[in-house]
Parts: sequence; structure tokens; C-alpha cells
Amino acid sequence: MTWFTQYRDLVSMQLRSMRNELWFAAMIQVVLSVGLVIGFGFLIPDVSETTALFLVTGTATQAFVTIGLVMLPQLLAQAKEAGRIEYFLTLPISREAYLLALVTVVALMALPAVAFTVVLGAWHYDISFQFEPAFILVALLAVFSLAGVGVAMAVYSPHQQVTNAMTQLIIFYVLFFAPVLLPKEQLPELLQFTSNFAPPTYAADGVRATLTDLPGTHLARSLWVMSGFAAGSLVLSAVAMRRRG
Repeated sequence: MTWFTQYRDLVSMQLRSMRNELWFAAMIQVVLSVGLVIGFGFLIPDVSETTALFLVTGTATQAFVTIGLVMLPQLLAQAKEAGRIEYFLTLPISREAYLLALVTVVALMALPAVAFTVVLGAWHYDISFQFEPAFILVALLAVFSLAGVGVAMAVYSPHQQVTNAMTQLIIFYVLFFAPVLLPKEQLPELLQFTSNFAPPTYAADGVRATLTDLPGTHLARSLWVMSGFAAGSLVLSAVAMRRRG
């Protein structure tokens, strides 16, 4: 069996095994997108076009974060607790193909939410977005970098409860203390510094650089940093799984 055949079959198996969670994930993404895009508009009087563009692209990035850094590690922690990961590791399959299959499923879950958020934001605030082909690369690297970190978190976490607690802290940090929904300049200096080490910072920057003409974006830097996060986290996860297997 070739590596690609293993990967294809693993993606199919993961989709079937998560069929009960897919509708729930989609519902969560729709509710979160509506809440952030429309709800924040109630809190901010006289939303300008610049603010609307920042808010909508931040919410689109939040879809990658929610799936890759929250739902995926929680699902993997449950699978590890139930012994499902151990079962896959007993099979004669490539550990890298297994990890890539997990990340692919995350991408399939996140991308519809991103598209829904952009369409909803454009309609609600009567704004337009400029789509650059590089957005596809940004979306892929955002998924790989965030989901890679999420996989590593679940694999190295000693207990399911620890993973769940870490994911809750992450979503709280991204919503209020990272330059995803808020401009970096509005954060305290300490949070501006720590944001340099957070993958969501670069995912949000890449999304804004390829969907809007907002100033202050650094597309090339974000692509390089997301590539580093993706490669590093997936390599660490593969090493851990090879040791477990």
C-alpha cells in the first residue's frame, strides 16, 4: 500500500469516525461567527469600514483557531483516553500519513466556516473583500500551523483534563489578548511581545493581507512563521507517536 493510499484511506476513516461531530462543529462555527461578527457590532458604536474589515477577518481566523487549537486537541484527547489512537498505532501505517489525515479533516471542517464568515461580514457591514490567490496558501498554512500545534498539545498532554483546560485558556487568550480581533497597537506592550510567539497572530495577519488592503500586514513573514510552526509541531507529534507505537 502506497503512502498516498494510506493517507486517502485514513482521511476517509477519520471522516466516518467523526461524522457525529461534524454537524456539531459546523453549528458551533456558525454560532461563533454570527456572535462575533454581529455581536461585536453592538458593542462598537459607528463601526467604520476599517474596523469591520478587521473584525470579519479576525473572526474568519478564529474559525481556524477554534477547530485547530480547541476542537481537534479535545477530540484527540478523548481518542487517546479511549484507546483509539493506540489502535491506529498498531496498524502498519505511516505515522506521518495519520497526522496529515487528521490535519486534512480539520481543514475540511474549518474552510466552510471561514467562507461563511466572510460572506456574512460582507453582507452585514456592506463591505467588499479583495481575494488574492495567496489566500489559499495562507489558509493551508494556517490549518497546518494551528492544527499541528493542537495535535502536539494532545499527544504530549498527560491527561484529557489537562488538554481541555489548555484549550479553554487558548480560546480565551485569542479572543481578548491576541491581535486577532483587536489591532496589535491596542494591546499592552507585554501582550504585543507575547503575540510574536503565537501562531494565531500570523494566521490573522496572512488572512488580512490576502483579503483586504488594511495597512500594517506582513504576508511574507507570516507565511514563513506559519511554515515553521507547522513543520516543527508536526515533527514533534510524529516523533511522539513513533515512540508510542
